[in-house]
Amino acid sequence: MKKRIFCAVFAAICTLSLILPVAAEDTTADEKGVLEPPVLQNVGTAIVYNIENDRYIYELDADKIIPPASTVKLMTAIVAVEALGNDLSREVTVEAGAIVGVTGSNIALKRGEVLTVEQLLYALICGGANDAANVLAFEVAGSIEAFVALMNEKAQEIGAVNTVYTNPTGMDDPAMVTTTRDVAIIATYAYKTAPICEMGSVEKFVIPANNKAGQRTIFNKNYYFSTHMEYKYIWNIPRGLNAGYTPNGGSCVVTTGHRNGLTYVVAVMGASSDDDYIYSYTEAADLIKWAYNAYDYTKLLTTSDMVCEIPVKLSSRVDYVTLFPSENVELYLPTGLDLEKDINIEWTLDHDSFTAPVSEGEVGGKLTITYNGVNLGTYDLVTRNSVNRDNILYVLDLVSGFTETTAFKVIAVTVGVAVAGYIAVLIFIRTVRTKKQRRF
Repeated sequence: MKKRIFCAVFAAICTLSLILPVAAEDTTADEKGVLEPPVLQNVGTAIVYNIENDRYIYELDADKIIPPASTVKLMTAIVAVEALGNDLSREVTVEAGAIVGVTGSNIALKRGEVLTVEQLLYALICGGANDAANVLAFEVAGSIEAFVALMNEKAQEIGAVNTVYTNPTGMDDPAMVTTTRDVAIIATYAYKTAPICEMGSVEKFVIPANNKAGQRTIFNKNYYFSTHMEYKYIWNIPRGLNAGYTPNGGSCVVTTGHRNGLTYVVAVMGASSDDDYIYSYTEAADLIKWAYNAYDYTKLLTTSDMVCEIPVKLSSRVDYVTLFPSENVELYLPTGLDLEKDINIEWTLDHDSFTAPVSEGEVGGKLTITYNGVNLGTYDLVTRNSVNRDNILYVLDLVSGFTETTAFKVIAVTVGVAVAGYIAVLIFIRTVRTKKQRRF
């Protein structure tokens, strides 16, 4: 009976932990009503990045040079998946050079052991196995050194320009460095590279017995997904990607969360731990929950919202047309903003007026939206109705327009000169005749 009660209580605790894995840091709103981020404890650096809007919404020493620790395995996975991912069933034989001197987390791979690419990737991504990392490196590039060169090339290619790798495992090396911003860049790339995120989000993976070893159960090293070592961090919100510890790098968590069309990459590096918590997990959880509550899409304008008017010429029915946004304006903004006070909406016209006919959807200006001096987007202002031309006004306009041309002015001057000359000749002739008549 006691055993059943214990099991029931344990199950209840685990169920509650799916909702609240750890006690979250309370957040407060600033003077604008925007939720302030949590105050992180016992953390070296951290960052929160939104993928859909390509925006960092939180940074803590994000550009500080730090040891990459286990996040190195994200790049190892990226290079291995891009080289071998098209054939996950491909068999790989473990070479002696790949496992000699392996330390840290490993699954005790043996020389000559045959595994599939998929099994090695699960061992690397889910289990954090250093020997699996080395075996994949040998399979892709023939040596650790050649594989590390590929890792560094890939880091530069995707924009992680402050990252330098010296091994594929993440074991501490003074020459191996990164920044938390680079970690977020690499994590975002890994998130988009199937099947890395999926492999990093399982509780465990079973490798069947093979030619050298019996069945292995690989438990996830990320405590958000596995209760093998810890149960209080289990949470159904994060997806992937990597978690671990090294003496120099401390504890780190790099994960993602997706809700309401928004995907966040959260990286917490250089965290400490005590008898109560591993702070990389607690603080990453606080950042995820804060991001979900602090930002969202806000609809500012629709295509039915009139912005301004512009005069129309050559129409007998209307003197102006109204301009509307060419699309609904829905922007990623902090929640709690006073939109009238905090968001600046400005418009400009492309010209002083339209000349009929005017077509529906014709562009007449631009709408610019800014927040805290940052341009959030520029949108076309378009007409929603067409305007016909009045032909009488059109003819009059043509006449009026012609009178303004240089050709008309030349003709007018020429005709004027000719008329003046003709009149002068008439006057001259009349004067001559008058003089003759007086003589007689």
